[in-house]
Amino acid sequence: MVRTGISILAVVLTLALLDAGANDVAGMPARAVPDAPESKVKTWTGWFSDLQCAAPRIARGDIGPNNPDCVKRCLKDGVTPVFISEQARALFEVRDYPSVSADVGYHIELTGTLDEAGKAISVRSVKRLEYVGAFCALPNKNAGRK
Repeated sequence: MVRTGISILAVVLTLALLDAGANDVAGMPARAVPDAPESKVKTWTGWFSDLQCAAPRIARGDIGPNNPDCVKRCLKDGVTPVFISEQARALFEVRDYPSVSADVGYHIELTGTLDEAGKAISVRSVKRLEYVGAFCALPNKNAGRK
């Protein structure tokens, strides 16, 4: 129990020093985020959306794009941007990619890293594959269902 308490205290102190703007802690500049090892970089296909539009559809098993106009409005209003992954059949919060709105409506190939919790993606690159528009515009809108 004492050992765990000391470990937690060490983590808290390290985070406090980083937050306070210390110049160097354990050889890392303050607020530095190390690059992920190449082995953790993955590539997925899917679509950008917003949490409000995508979450209910994913819960129903609808894997596909949402209405681009609606998504852009929601993103402009501050709703969390997400990536809908075909491979994972899930959505992930998007981090480190300010151009989500420009790629909404496109089927994309995204390369990036998942956070430790597996809930957010830090984007390294995005490649547009084709413009699809809304899920309801796809030839077989049930194709994405399980």
